[in-house]
Amino acid sequence: MKDFFKGVRKHIGRLDAEKLREQYELVADELARSEKLIEILKDGVVRLAANGEVLQSNPAAKTLLGAEPADVLPDLGLPLGKASRREIAVTYPDARTLEIQTIPDAGETVVYLRDVTAEKARSEEELRAGATKAISDLAAGVAHEIGNPLNAIALALQLVKRDPTDTESIDTAIVQLKRLNDITRDFLNALRPRRPNLLPGSLAEPLKSCLATLKPQFEERRIAIALDIPAALPNVALDAEQMEQVFFNLLKNALEAMKDGGTVAIALDADDQDVSVTFRDTGLGMSAEQLAHLFEPYRTTKEKGTGLGLMISKRIVTEHGGSISAESAPGNGTAFTVTLPRLERRIRALK
Repeated sequence: MKDFFKGVRKHIGRLDAEKLREQYELVADELARSEKLIEILKDGVVRLAANGEVLQSNPAAKTLLGAEPADVLPDLGLPLGKASRREIAVTYPDARTLEIQTIPDAGETVVYLRDVTAEKARSEEELRAGATKAISDLAAGVAHEIGNPLNAIALALQLVKRDPTDTESIDTAIVQLKRLNDITRDFLNALRPRRPNLLPGSLAEPLKSCLATLKPQFEERRIAIALDIPAALPNVALDAEQMEQVFFNLLKNALEAMKDGGTVAIALDADDQDVSVTFRDTGLGMSAEQLAHLFEPYRTTKEKGTGLGLMISKRIVTEHGGSISAESAPGNGTAFTVTLPRLERRIRALK
């Protein structure tokens, strides 16, 4: 289509009225075919202008959302002009889970909606069918991941044996032991997920604890933390230890995305339904392709990563009754948002 328009523009000065009419009819036919294709898709497609106005949508979008996209999308706070991916739960006309992706396109934003209810409701039998391969992959990953730190520890111990005052080698061994512990913890969490022990509490507490733990690493990397915590924050039902692990994984990702300093802006917020915390870094950002596979194991942009951290984080947040979403663009950093239901909303839902 683009080449066609270029050809017409190049020769338009030599086209008479009849030729122009023929070209117009060709364009009209092509547009009609494209619109028909969009109309019959079972997935929802919506085009948004730079100001968020709905320019075009197909019938599937209205069916999946249970209302006109123009009435629903503004309340979702979708990032305009940025790639993002999230899941939402809708209750009308049927209870379902939707995956929503935003794709920037020449000043506009394309919103892609997909019903993932069936995928999320897979039976235990289906999950067990893939368990053997998953365990095999995890075991292979462990063997690969622990090799380097074990070699480094062995070398450090040899150097210390020659010179017991070699504190640098001792420090190296300590660092590598911590790395081994982190690797083991991640793989055990992936293999043996623990149900959260949900208690009333504030998301600010595990966040503050995590920031205190990582403070030396932020200072070493010259990374500033901009923290925005409201004076009054509603309680949620949470397992503080597990949520601290989620925040640790997200902040470690931010650290590794900013090699030469930067800023992580952390903002907690609440509305009538939920409490959220957003981590926005000034790192390298991700492509739409990387974003689409973000929470899958063994999908990582890190040289020494396994991709398990985000997979585990998503599972923890989901088991808390919440959601985790991400938005990013190459060169413009990445933002993760964790959202949990307010305690009173969760209690009403359980009644």
